[in-house]
Amino acid sequence: MLLVWNIVLTVQVHRLSTNTSDGKVIVHNKVDTNDISSVIASVKTSVVSVESHHDVYSGVVLEKDDESLYIVTVAEAVGNTVEVYFDSGYCAQAEVLGVDEDTDLCVLCVDVDFDVDGFSLKELDEVSSGENVIGIGGRTNGIGNRVISSGVCSEEGLYEMHSDSTWLATMYETDMDVDTRQYGGALVDLNGNLLGVLVNAPSTSSSRMEYAISSAEVKKVYEDIRKDGAVTRGSLGIVVRAVNEMESYEKNQNGLNLDATSGLFILNVPETSCAYDLLYRGDRLVKMDNTSIDSLQDLRNALYKKQSGDEVKLSYIRNNESDSVTVVLQ
Repeated sequence: MLLVWNIVLTVQVHRLSTNTSDGKVIVHNKVDTNDISSVIASVKTSVVSVESHHDVYSGVVLEKDDESLYIVTVAEAVGNTVEVYFDSGYCAQAEVLGVDEDTDLCVLCVDVDFDVDGFSLKELDEVSSGENVIGIGGRTNGIGNRVISSGVCSEEGLYEMHSDSTWLATMYETDMDVDTRQYGGALVDLNGNLLGVLVNAPSTSSSRMEYAISSAEVKKVYEDIRKDGAVTRGSLGIVVRAVNEMESYEKNQNGLNLDATSGLFILNVPETSCAYDLLYRGDRLVKMDNTSIDSLQDLRNALYKKQSGDEVKLSYIRNNESDSVTVVLQ
């Protein structure tokens, strides 16, 4: 057994070292590499390069409908002329179907006579804090390469894309370095699943991090723009955390029963929120009208069915007592 182990160690040292001409051994400062090339190979044709105003961004392919291909990219890519470059080098002019300023996303339509696989917008299991992720940009025309980044990401958070936004977009925060050419590109997991679309930093961000709009938010924006040419939703403007995601020590610190699993724990109600002075930190939001709210997805889905100016009834628990309040969505 000891002999086998020594052989394994010898092979590992040989792989991680090189011999110089004078007989010295240089051991490389690397013990393990998670090769992501196979992930890149599996999704690279679904990420394109988008050029406008002589600026270069990226885009993610979502669907093909007859001869039309639908792509999500960043709003910065919108201009008088928008060109899309595919991984093959093929270039096509794109039509802008709509822009959503609260997420900085837009949807493009391109007519092509070939097939391109799009990313699935299926609902994924929740992303864990510290999960390894990859940022993929489109192949840049004139340079011929694509920008690839990797790092770890946070769980979902709520951010104002712009200082005058009333909508809090669902985003991931990541420690990877992202080039501007990657904005509009794909944030994927190690299985190649689309987690989000890379965007410029929101107004409420850390200058040392990079960001991506979550795929669940992308799905809502994409579907609304495909259907109506614009995004319709009402905004509540509160920062929350799902109770069923809270650890026991969090519940204990915030006065929740350890067996509590329903509702959204309210972390902050900014002065700009339509619920300011009506809901407070520590309240537990459990329903909007007759819809139970137990996750960010539930809240997002409910708000995308509303529009600014709609009245909604919010049911909540405060100090173990149930109550409700009516607010007008922003």
